[in-house]
Parts: sequence; structure tokens; C-alpha cells
Amino acid sequence: MKIKTVCAWCGAFISETNCLETKNFQALAKDEVMVSHGLCPTCRQAIEIKYGLNKKKGGNENV
Repeated sequence: MKIKTVCAWCGAFISETNCLETKNFQALAKDEVMVSHGLCPTCRQAIEIKYGLNKKKGGNENV
């Protein structure tokens, strides 16, 4: 089974990986591919700029 990751904002392709089939994968997949969402670098940067999120204030930058 494959999991394809696309940008939740613009729909750009991010990655595709193989993974183990689960009990319910056929109900969740379309044409043997499950889709997950993330943010592409371009959209992430736009969001950081718009909301001022890229300013270093300490702590974990992945939060």
C-alpha cells in the first residue's frame, strides 16, 4: 500500500511512501493509495510570514 502526502493548502505533491497494509486500508484508500496532508515549504513560509510564526522566541520550533 502507498501513502501519498499532498499540501493541505495548495494540493502540491510532497511525498509518497510504501507502508504495511492494515485491516481497513481498502476502505480508506482509493486505487490502493491513501492520501495524507501536510504543508509544502512554499505554503509553510507564507503562513509563517503572514502570522509572524518564524520569529525565534525559544522553545521547540516544530510546535
